[in-house]
Amino acid sequence: MAFDIIAVFKKSFIMLFTDPLIFVFAAIYAAIYVAFAAYSFYSIKITNINSVNINLTTMYYILIYLVLIFLASTFISGMVFVRVAGKKKTFHNILNKTVKRYPALLATTFLTSVIISLGLVALVIPGIYLAFKLILSPVSSVVEDKSPVDAMKRSWSITQGNWWYIFGLFVLFFIVISIIGLLPYISYFFSFALIISYPLVFIALAGVHNSKRKTAIK
Repeated sequence: MAFDIIAVFKKSFIMLFTDPLIFVFAAIYAAIYVAFAAYSFYSIKITNINSVNINLTTMYYILIYLVLIFLASTFISGMVFVRVAGKKKTFHNILNKTVKRYPALLATTFLTSVIISLGLVALVIPGIYLAFKLILSPVSSVVEDKSPVDAMKRSWSITQGNWWYIFGLFVLFFIVISIIGLLPYISYFFSFALIISYPLVFIALAGVHNSKRKTAIK
């Protein structure tokens, strides 16, 4: 096993509360989703249990907000990837790095989402498989300065033989966050720990993968 599932899980939550920058990122991330949830709730009129009234203007604004949330949350995720991959980086350095890699990060996130969605539409199982094979692509695009295609190749490579471990980690997060989700809005903040886990897993798997390559070359 290339990484300890429980160790990564614990470290994600520890960093959420002990790293000042990550805590701020998580607070902003949560605020964005809470604001959207509040807007959606008050904009959509539910006349009765079987009737939901949504006018075209409301749908238009909701779609705009969804796009803005995608752009904002992707940028925040990129900053977390840079922060976790290089703990000594200042906010200025993190911001500069993320801005430079933001187009590649957006493209990578969009492409992987499309591929996974197509897999889910075709058959559910292929979509799930692809999701955890490509899950580290966005991290690679930022941390290793890779193009979207190369980032996906990198994720596919380093997850080889570790698919079930990554799946197990996700299930663990899903269970815990679902329980926390019983408390209104708080789950948005705690779910940020899942984003923190991506670069942690990437660092662990990339280290093992690079060591194997060096050994093979020798």
